[in-house]
Amino acid sequence: MNDTEQLIKEALGKVAERTPHPGPTLNALRRKRKRHHRNVFLIATAGMAAVAVLIFAGVIASDKYTPPRGNDAAAVLMSGNGQNVALKYAPHWLPDGFVETLRAADDDGTTRVWMLSDATANPLSGDGPRVQLSSGTNHADGPDGWQDATVRGLKARVKEFAGQAVVEWKAQVTLVVQVSGLDGLRETALRVADSVRADSNAVYQAPFKVKDKHANAFHGTSPDDWTAQLSPAPVDVTVFSRAPDLSGKQTAPVTVRGKQGVLLEGRQVLVQEGGLWIAAMSTEQGKTVDDLVATVNDVEIAPDLDTGWIRKK
Repeated sequence: MNDTEQLIKEALGKVAERTPHPGPTLNALRRKRKRHHRNVFLIATAGMAAVAVLIFAGVIASDKYTPPRGNDAAAVLMSGNGQNVALKYAPHWLPDGFVETLRAADDDGTTRVWMLSDATANPLSGDGPRVQLSSGTNHADGPDGWQDATVRGLKARVKEFAGQAVVEWKAQVTLVVQVSGLDGLRETALRVADSVRADSNAVYQAPFKVKDKHANAFHGTSPDDWTAQLSPAPVDVTVFSRAPDLSGKQTAPVTVRGKQGVLLEGRQVLVQEGGLWIAAMSTEQGKTVDDLVATVNDVEIAPDLDTGWIRKK
């Protein structure tokens, strides 16, 4: 590509950035071409420009959170079927060293968390430097302390408090970026938010289900060391890949899933299933050991689990 072509491309790109949708621009170009009958070279140039505007405007529209097309395989994954949920959005910029450690989904929306590649903290704990992107729900904090901001030309609000910065704005759905444990919290949060784009490829795949309820959180330190959870519920269920350390704890044998499992501290049932462990723990009064056993018996592990996303940027 020569210098002139590059300048034309950049100019068209700037025009497209100011164009929220290609339709009006293309219609205007068509009207203009009807009014001005120029030579073949100019008509061909106008046609090329129209195509270029269409391409650029399409890209920019996609950058402005256009959801996946109806014929996109990920688009049919609804945030209620539980087993597979389209995450729909992803940041294209993160601070150095951050990798994805958690994906979660429920009927309200989705959440993704990135932490430092050497972080040992459980991403559910909120400890350590982290970046979180949520979609579908507003930030739970109250109305005080927010300041006006913009994210890719859209109205947004931002606040910094308690060692974190939060940016909230509305695309097709409400999006929230939270950043904690870093210097320049506000600036970092706004930069992450500004980099968020539609993503039709990222999918939350629930590793297991109990009857009609699917695991709603999935996190790990590597593709081979992960934990999935279904909570809150009368009985919390966890499926994980690393063998538990039961040394020094009160244990008793219990039959579950047709084999010997472990009753831990009188309120949790564990059993190994293939290379994984399944655990059920009572979260409210009145649940018996038989209830825990029945819950573990009802756990169905999803085939062909996708853990390749864990600890990748």
